[in-house]
Amino acid sequence: MIDDFGVVYVAEIVRRIRSRPYIIGLVVGVVVIVLLSRLPAMMEGAFSGGHSVLLVGDPALIARAKPLLAEDYKVVGTLASGPIDDATLKRDNAGSAVELRAAPDGLHVTVYSHDPGSVHHDELAAALLPLQLQLVTHRSAGAITKITTIPVIVKPVASKFTSAGQASAARGVAYTLLFLLYLLIIMNSQLVMSSVAEEKTSRIAELLIASVNPIALLTGKILASATLGFLQLAVWIAAAVYLGGGNASQDAGSSGAALSLSNALDVLTPGMVIAFLVFFIIGFLQLSTLFAGAASLINRTEDLGSLALPLVMPIVFAFIIAIAALGSPDAPLAVICSYLPLLAPFVMFARIAVSNVPVWQIALSIGINLIALYAIAVFAGKIYRVGMLLYGRSPSLRQVWSVIRS
Repeated sequence: MIDDFGVVYVAEIVRRIRSRPYIIGLVVGVVVIVLLSRLPAMMEGAFSGGHSVLLVGDPALIARAKPLLAEDYKVVGTLASGPIDDATLKRDNAGSAVELRAAPDGLHVTVYSHDPGSVHHDELAAALLPLQLQLVTHRSAGAITKITTIPVIVKPVASKFTSAGQASAARGVAYTLLFLLYLLIIMNSQLVMSSVAEEKTSRIAELLIASVNPIALLTGKILASATLGFLQLAVWIAAAVYLGGGNASQDAGSSGAALSLSNALDVLTPGMVIAFLVFFIIGFLQLSTLFAGAASLINRTEDLGSLALPLVMPIVFAFIIAIAALGSPDAPLAVICSYLPLLAPFVMFARIAVSNVPVWQIALSIGINLIALYAIAVFAGKIYRVGMLLYGRSPSLRQVWSVIRS
């Protein structure tokens, strides 16, 4: 059986690594990873029109308002007076024109915009509040700044992070790794499913099972896919570091910019890397084994979609819960889901990435999921043995149940 496993493992790796879908997936993955690393800065530049403003009014008043608006708005020009129409906005490529007037009761603001719904009244009022106080109280800008500035000190309590910036960076890294975990498990599990279905529908399985132990055949396919998944992961991360990390530190200072590579390396601890690899292996083996067993029951490749959907839904649910767990890692639902098979590889990793999870909880989660993996392997192996030899019709529930009991 060991010899059979070795032959299947090597043959499956060679076949898959030479296949066009795998190569395309590898290249597309690199492109997607690089685009994701630069997407926030690109989005900020593409959709910043609503925050591009033209200031209209007394130059002295505009000079006092400009620093206050600089953090949230891009001031593209100033205008002392004159009609504000469509041509005025287009000339300066402004989304809105903000007219400022000083009155005895304070500051009056009028906004002219192509899209009134894009005007954030509260945000604009909050930004100009110091200027309103200057006009009403007749105090200097420095005095108003002193009054309105409230020192806030954040002190971590039983936290694995020493600062808010480090915590935010850890969440960004964890989100990226969760996305990679989801992508790798889904892609490679479905490739295992497609391979099994192709062999059965083309009747190659008859020849394979006649010469190779069915369990060795199934195990070799799954572990070969896991190996290639690790190769994909290594290539994607290397591409992200080499191609996407170069400008990340420069962009990190702007709002919504990509996470800088140095910040990512600061929070990417050995424990997080080990947790990612352990839960990737567990999650992939659980799902791919189920996919392979299920694929052995079909007689037409057209049925793959309807069969895969019920198996994918728990993973989608796990990904959603894991994203929520990044903000509330100790919430009861997150803690419970971090033990459940198929869900734990995502949720427990998310908890480990952003909080100090007790060692006993991590050990319990791994133990439960290893036991579940063994049960899934026994279940799927029995289904695989009978399913690969049934042609023309799918096995009935009675046949499946009798095979499971045997």
